[in-house]
Amino acid sequence: MSGSTSLPYTPKEMGRASLSRTFILYTLGLFAILGVIFVGILTKITWDSSHARAIRVTEAFFQATKRPFERAIWTVNADATLQLIRGLESLEVVEKVWVETPDTGNFGEPVMGARRQEALSYTLNSPSTILHKDAIGNVYILIDRNTISYEIVSTVGFIVSAIIIYLVLLAIVIRLVFRRLIGRPLSAIVEYLSTPRLIEDPPKAELMPGRHDEIGILATSLQAMVQRRHLDLQKIQEYQTNLEELVTQRTEQLKLVQEELIQADNLAALGALVAGVSHELNTPLGNALMAATTIKDATGYVRKELEDQTLSKEALENEVERISDTASIIEKTLGRARELVGNFRQVAVDRQSEKKRVFNFDHIIRETLATLQPTLKKTSFHIDLDLNADVDIDSYPGAVSQLVSNLVENAIKHGYEGRSEGRIMLSSEVVASRERNRAAGQKIVFKCRDFGVGIPDKNLKKVFEPFFTTKFGKGGSGLGMAICYQLVTEALKGTISVSSKVGAGTDFAIEFPVSIRQESVSVVNKKVH
Repeated sequence: MSGSTSLPYTPKEMGRASLSRTFILYTLGLFAILGVIFVGILTKITWDSSHARAIRVTEAFFQATKRPFERAIWTVNADATLQLIRGLESLEVVEKVWVETPDTGNFGEPVMGARRQEALSYTLNSPSTILHKDAIGNVYILIDRNTISYEIVSTVGFIVSAIIIYLVLLAIVIRLVFRRLIGRPLSAIVEYLSTPRLIEDPPKAELMPGRHDEIGILATSLQAMVQRRHLDLQKIQEYQTNLEELVTQRTEQLKLVQEELIQADNLAALGALVAGVSHELNTPLGNALMAATTIKDATGYVRKELEDQTLSKEALENEVERISDTASIIEKTLGRARELVGNFRQVAVDRQSEKKRVFNFDHIIRETLATLQPTLKKTSFHIDLDLNADVDIDSYPGAVSQLVSNLVENAIKHGYEGRSEGRIMLSSEVVASRERNRAAGQKIVFKCRDFGVGIPDKNLKKVFEPFFTTKFGKGGSGLGMAICYQLVTEALKGTISVSSKVGAGTDFAIEFPVSIRQESVSVVNKKVH
């Protein structure tokens, strides 16, 4: 039942298929069938009764004229015989009478054919030999069927006319009673159901006031059901309104939480990066400090020898050589520290900045891997490089750096789960863009492949969903790949896809368009540990 209720029939079609019309047709049809059966039985009974009565009358009249017939036939009195025949034919139910004798011939006109079989036959005996019953002829009397039929038609016709009048009057009475008791109430119910926007704004007036029979109960129940549906609809509309607002609020809250979690994940990754780089810096700085201490000791020794005027040429040369060697060690260790600090500073700035700048794609990959060296050195995992995108592009280096970090960490944590060693392949290349909706240009294809446990098919479609992780409660946030997807699609305006086979490893492929400022191709294949 909808708000704008409409009936499946037009008023004209409803008139032809109304309940009162159908009821009257069925009732009159049943009465007509019963009437036909009754008329048939009545006709048969009337016919048999009329025919038997005609036979009785004819036999009675013939018995009264039998002796005159026998005397007239015995005396061969043709006039008397014909007069008796005309007397029998004068009866209303007699159609034809004739007499057949073996000696004197026939009196009257005999009827031949099938009608002859219908005629009544009576034997005439000789009056002089009554005791011996000698037959002198036969009298044939043909009953008039038309007269009997006319009588039956008159009687049955009167009865049929009475039945038809009775049925017509009965139909009128039934229709009036039906319309008063059933038709009009049902029409009111139908009109009520066809009210526009019945559920949204149901009529307040009572549908069948004062009616307590089955129709009244039906109308009251129907109106109560419509009222309940109206209240339910109001509750649903209120719930939908509140639900939309609630969904909007929850969506905003979820976005805020997701952004906070992503930011926290970024900060956590940056913190781990700082800790790793700090640990890595301890070695060159410690060596530099030890070398500086050595130089201090050497200069102190030389100064003391000079003051005591006991410094020999050989001792001076030894101390100078020692100081020179130590200075070289300081230069190398501090150069290594400067390199680490430079890489760390660039990666940290890129990760915290959304600014676009020109950078070398392969170089940013190597810088990121350099910051991961403290973590990788503690494991038996190796990273193989096949970098062929040694070009300067105008894009977001922070996004690229974070992609590399997340993909490598994901491969170690998930790709080689349960294994203590493995190999990760990173590759890059510049290819021509062939997308229909994009102007002709170039794009970078970056791939990260591991040869670990792989991803089951049931999880493959959920890899980039936020908060999806197979290590829930074990340190996995489920945001690593979601962040990668966001960085690729929103920052780099590219696409990311994953293919995997259980037991054979996983392959992530990233493609994004680039604007190359200065093209320089250098293929470098090296292994990073």
